[in-house]
Amino acid sequence: MEQYLSRRESGFRSWGDEDFVMRRIYTTMNMFNSYHANLRPDEAGRHTGAIFNLEFNADGNVLVAATERKCVLVFDAITQKEIVKVPDAHTDSVNCIKFFDERLFATGSDDFTVALWDLRNMREKLRVLHGHSNWVKNIEYSSKDKLLVSSGFDGSIFTWDIASHTEQGLISQRVFHASGLMRCRISPTGDKLVLCTSGGYIMIIHHLDLTTLHKDLSGFRPGIYRLMQLGDQYIPQAAKYDHVFSRRQKKNRVELVTDFPEQNDAEMIMALQIHPHCRCMLTRNVSCDEQSEWTCIHDINEEVPTSESEQEDEVKLKRRHPSSTSSRAASTSETPPATLEGSEVTSARPTRRVTRGLHLFRYNPTSGRGGSAAVARYLNDRPESFIPDIWAAEVTVQERATRQNRAREANNQAAAAAAVSQRQPTTGTDCPPSTEEATAERNSSTSSTSSGSSTSISTNGTTVRVEIGTRRLVPFVATTAPELKTNGHSILVNAKKLLYYASETNTKPGFIKEPGFSADGRIICSPYGNGVRLLGYSADCCDYPSYKTFDEVKQSPRQLVELAHITEHQDVVLCAKFSPREPLLVTGCNSGEVTWYRPNL
Repeated sequence: MEQYLSRRESGFRSWGDEDFVMRRIYTTMNMFNSYHANLRPDEAGRHTGAIFNLEFNADGNVLVAATERKCVLVFDAITQKEIVKVPDAHTDSVNCIKFFDERLFATGSDDFTVALWDLRNMREKLRVLHGHSNWVKNIEYSSKDKLLVSSGFDGSIFTWDIASHTEQGLISQRVFHASGLMRCRISPTGDKLVLCTSGGYIMIIHHLDLTTLHKDLSGFRPGIYRLMQLGDQYIPQAAKYDHVFSRRQKKNRVELVTDFPEQNDAEMIMALQIHPHCRCMLTRNVSCDEQSEWTCIHDINEEVPTSESEQEDEVKLKRRHPSSTSSRAASTSETPPATLEGSEVTSARPTRRVTRGLHLFRYNPTSGRGGSAAVARYLNDRPESFIPDIWAAEVTVQERATRQNRAREANNQAAAAAAVSQRQPTTGTDCPPSTEEATAERNSSTSSTSSGSSTSISTNGTTVRVEIGTRRLVPFVATTAPELKTNGHSILVNAKKLLYYASETNTKPGFIKEPGFSADGRIICSPYGNGVRLLGYSADCCDYPSYKTFDEVKQSPRQLVELAHITEHQDVVLCAKFSPREPLLVTGCNSGEVTWYRPNL
C-alpha cells in the first residue's frame, strides 16, 4: 500500500498496483453500523417492514430507503443517522427511488403512482403522477431528454416532462408497452434503454430518442417476436417489424438478448443494472423450474460492424430458415408438431407462462388441466389493461403449422402420383393413375416413413391421419395445393452477449433481490441469503476486461469470482447498493434492517 501511494505521489500509475489495492479494499469490507427500522416504530406504533430499495444521491451524502409499509427513510450517509422518516409516503408499498438532481427524487409505489419529493421539505410531496394501471416498479431519469421515465407491471413505459406545469399536471406519454415487463434502465450516457421481462429475454434499444420512441416502435411487440424465434415458426405479424433490428434504424434500434448459462433456463428476469461506464448490464433471474437464481453479465454495446455484415445490413443477427428447422423437427419424435388427445387437436409445445404482474397462470395444452376452457376463463378475468399477446401469437403459430402440414402433404401426394405415372406401361397416350392406385401408393409411401400404425378421423370435412407411433397429425388434401413458399422467409437469431455468470441461492423465493455495481464497476454486490457477496471478474479484482480479453470471454463465458461473503443480517437481504463516491456499501433486508460496510484496512 505504501509503495502504491508513493508512486501516485510521484505521478506514476501502475495497473498491477491498482488491482492489488482495490482487491485489498473490497475483500476487507466489514459491517461498522446498522439501523433497525422496525425497532423504531412511529408515533402510531407502525413498523416500516422490509427494505425494498436503496438509492444514493449523486454526491453520495444522502441515502433514501423504500420500505414495504408505505414509508420512506432518509439517512445522512456520512453519519449513518436517520434524518427524516415519512410514514405515509404512499398508500401502499414503496418499491423504487430515483434521484434526478442533488435534492429532488421520485418514488414509485404499489398504489400505481409516482411521487416527486424535495429533500428540503419532506412534509409534503411536490407532485403525484397518475397514469399506470399496476404496480410501479422502476423509475429512471434521462438527463439528455430531461424526462422522467417510469415503468410498471402493467407493461407500460411512461415519460414525464417534470419541467412542464399544466392544470392537468405534468405532460406525459406512454412511449412503449411490453408484456411481462419487469424493469427498465437508461444507460448513464442516455443513449440506451434496456428492458428485462418475465419472458426470459432482455431488450436493448440503441441510439435512444425518447421523443420519437413511440413512433419508431409503434405496434412492435417483443413478446410475439420472441415467440416466433422460440417456435421457429414464421409469424407475419411479428416479422413485419424486422426493420427495427436493422442498422438502417438510425434511432431506437432494437436488439434482443436471450443467451444464458447452460444450466440456467432463465424465465423471470427480475432485476437489472447498467455498468457505471456503460460497458455491460447486470441481471438476476429465476430459472423456469423456480428452484435456482442466477446473476448474469451481458455485453450492452452494439457489435463492431464488418464489411460483409455492412453489405447484408445485419450484424451478428444471423438468419435461419424455418423450413430447414421444421423439417428436422418433423423427422424426430421428440418434438412432434401436434398431438391428438380425445377429439381435440392441441399443440405439443412446452408449457408457456402468461404473466400478469406477479400472478402466474400456467397453460399446458398437452395435459389434462388447463386447455382452451381455462384460457377462456383467464382471458375473461383479465384486467382491461391486459393484452393477450402471447396467446394470440400461439394461435397464429398453430394455424400456420396446420397450413404447412397441409401443403407438405399435398406435395407428397403430387410426388407419389408422379412416381406411379412413371411406372405405368406406355400405350401411346399419357394416362393418369387411377384413384385406387394413387391411394395405394400414398399409403405405401407414408407407411414406410412411420414407425407405428395409423388411423383416419374426419373432422369438419377434413380427413386427418393420426400416426400412432409418432403421435403426428397429418391432414389429407384431396387435390394438389400450391406450395407454401416458406423458403423465402427467415427468422433473426439473436447475437451472443453473455460474458459472466454466477449461481445464487434461492432463499425466500418470490422476493426480488436487487444487485448492483461498485462506483468503478469492478465489483458486483449481490444479495446472497442473509448476507451479500462481492463478485469480481477475476481473482485479482481487475477492471472490466480489455478488448483483447473481451473477445475470449465472449466466446466462452466465465464464472464470476467470489471475493468476499459477508453475512450480518438475521433475514434475507433484498437490496445492496454502493456509494457513488467511496467504497461504502449498504444493504437492506426483509426484517427492515439497514447495514453499512466499509474497508477495514
